[in-house]
Amino acid sequence: MRGIARITRGMRQTYEAVLRIRDQVSPQIPVVAVITELEKRCDEANVVSSMEEWWTGNESVLAAFGMSFCGHACLTTLPDDCHPQMSGRHAECQRLARNLLIDHSLPLSPRGGSMRMTNTSLSLKLTRNIVVVGETGVGKSSIINLVVGTDSAVATSDAGAVTVGTSYHDWDLLQTTFRLWDTPGLGRGPSGSTSSKHAFNALRSLLTELGRGAGVHLLIVCFRGGRRVTKSMKQTYDAILALRDRVSPDTPLVAVITELERKSNAGARDVLAGMDQWWHANAGDLSDLCMTFTGHACITTLADDAHPAIPGRRDDCQRLVRDLIIDHALTPRSVPAQDLHVILFGESGVGKSSLVNLLAGWHVAEVSPDSVACTLTATEYQFQLGATTIRLWDTVGLEEPESGTSGYVGAIERATELVQRLSASGGISLFLFCVRGNRVTTTMQSNYRLFYEVLGNKKVPIALAVTHLERERVMEAWWERNARTLEQSGIRVGGHACITTLEGHAKYLESRHAVQELLWQYAEQGKFSMPSETWLSRVLSGLSALLGLGLPKGKDLTRFLTKRCHLEPDVAQRVAACIEATTDT
Repeated sequence: MRGIARITRGMRQTYEAVLRIRDQVSPQIPVVAVITELEKRCDEANVVSSMEEWWTGNESVLAAFGMSFCGHACLTTLPDDCHPQMSGRHAECQRLARNLLIDHSLPLSPRGGSMRMTNTSLSLKLTRNIVVVGETGVGKSSIINLVVGTDSAVATSDAGAVTVGTSYHDWDLLQTTFRLWDTPGLGRGPSGSTSSKHAFNALRSLLTELGRGAGVHLLIVCFRGGRRVTKSMKQTYDAILALRDRVSPDTPLVAVITELERKSNAGARDVLAGMDQWWHANAGDLSDLCMTFTGHACITTLADDAHPAIPGRRDDCQRLVRDLIIDHALTPRSVPAQDLHVILFGESGVGKSSLVNLLAGWHVAEVSPDSVACTLTATEYQFQLGATTIRLWDTVGLEEPESGTSGYVGAIERATELVQRLSASGGISLFLFCVRGNRVTTTMQSNYRLFYEVLGNKKVPIALAVTHLERERVMEAWWERNARTLEQSGIRVGGHACITTLEGHAKYLESRHAVQELLWQYAEQGKFSMPSETWLSRVLSGLSALLGLGLPKGKDLTRFLTKRCHLEPDVAQRVAACIEATTDT
C-alpha cells in the first residue's frame, strides 16, 4: 500500500479482495503489509523509525477496518541519490523487507512447492554455523562483536591474551540464528603465543565436528589491511583452503579486511568506499596468488569516536559484514522429517487457545472459555517446525467444579477417545502445561498428576508455559521467583517459557520465540506409548482416583465401557479385567 495520509476505501477493498482469494485458494498463507513511498518521512538520524511512524499513526484505523496482518514493513524503494538524498537508506529498506520475508514465509516442501498442512504452519529458527578464521591479532573476536552487537567475544591487543580454544556467539536475525565461531589464530601473526599446531588442530576438530552435524555454512577469513598482500597471508589462506577442501568442500570462503580506519575519509559521503580501495589496490596480487573468495568486506571494528572520528562508521561496517554473511552463507542442510507429538493442557482461562494462536501467528483456534467442555476433550492442530511436524492436541484439563457424576462420566468417555487417538498416532513426545502466572492451586496439581503421572506414566517430559505475564518488566523474573514453590508443590518440569499471549503487546513476538525455542529443545524427542488396552485401563483407573469416584465393577464395568466408551465387547472385557487387576493390587 502507498503511505498516504490516511487509510482509503480503495485500500480496504483491495485488502478484502486479496483475503477472499487467499481464503478460497490457500488459507494457511500469511498476509503481511508493505507500505511504500515513505521517503519524505525519512530522518537521516534514524531512517527506519521515522518511516515506521506511518504505521504507528494508522494502526488503530487498520484495526477498526478489520485489516490485520502478520507483520509489516514501512519503506521506500528509491535509491539513495533520489530526493531527499540519504546515504544507506536503500540498504536499510532492503534489510527490512528481507527480514519480513524471513520471519513470515511458510517453509517449502521437499518437492519445492508450498507445504500443505492442517490449520497453519510454524517455522522456527534454523542455525547457520559461521566460522571466523585467520592469524592471531587480525581482529577475529572484534569482528564477531561487531556482528553480534555486543562485547561477548574477548577482543584484546594483549599479546598474551588471545583466543586459545573455540567458542561461539549467536546473532539472531528473526527466524535464523547465525552462530559465529571464534577460533585460535593460525601462524604467529602480529601478536599472541598460541602454537600454530594447536590452532590448526582446534580448527580441524571444529570443522570436522560441525560437518558431522548441521554443517559449516560459511568461512570468514580475516586479514589485516596492510600495504600489500604478504607471504604469511598466502600461507594462512592455503592452510585454511586445504582444510576446508578435506572437511567441508562446499563451504564458501569470504574475506574480511580489518584495521582500515585510516583509509576511511571523514569528508566522503560513503565511508565504506574509502576502505574498499584496499581491495581494488590488491585484487591483482590476490588473483596472482590464487587467493579467491566469493565475497569480501573492507572495514574497521573501531568505535565512531576512535581516531579518525567519523559518526556512523561502525554501523556502516556492521551492516556490511552482516550483509556479507546473509548473502554468502549456505542454506542449512535438510534433515530427515520427524514428528513431535505435544499434549497442551491446563485449566480453562489460562490461555491455551491464545497460545496456539501465538505459535501460529494468526487466529486458528477459537479463544473462548472451555469450562463447558469436558475433561480430556482434545482439538488437534498441526504445525511445521523446520523439518519437524508438530502435532499438538489442545486438551481440556480438570476443573474445580467438576466432581459430579455427569462430569466424571464425560471425562471417562473423552479419556477413552484420546487414548485411542494417541495410540493410533504413535504416542506422546511432550506435555506442555499451560498455567496462569499466579499461585499454585489444587486444580493445577491435579492436572499435573492426571497428565504426567497417569496419562504419561511419568515417562513423558513435561514443560511449562506461564501466561498472563505482560505486566512483568522482565517475564523470566516470574520463574526466578516461583520455581522453588512449584517444585515444593510437586510440579517438576524439564523446561519453561514465561510469556504473554496478549496480541499486540510489545512482548508478543518475544513470547512467540520463547515458546518456539522451548518446543525446539524437544524436536528429536521420542514417543511414549503403551498397548492401547493397558494404556486405557491405567488412564481410567487414575482418572477415577483423582476425581474420587469409583468405577463400576464386574459386568457393570464391561457394560459401562461398551455403552459409554463405545468399546467393542471383547475389548471392553479385556480393559475391565486390566482395571480390576490394577484395583486389586
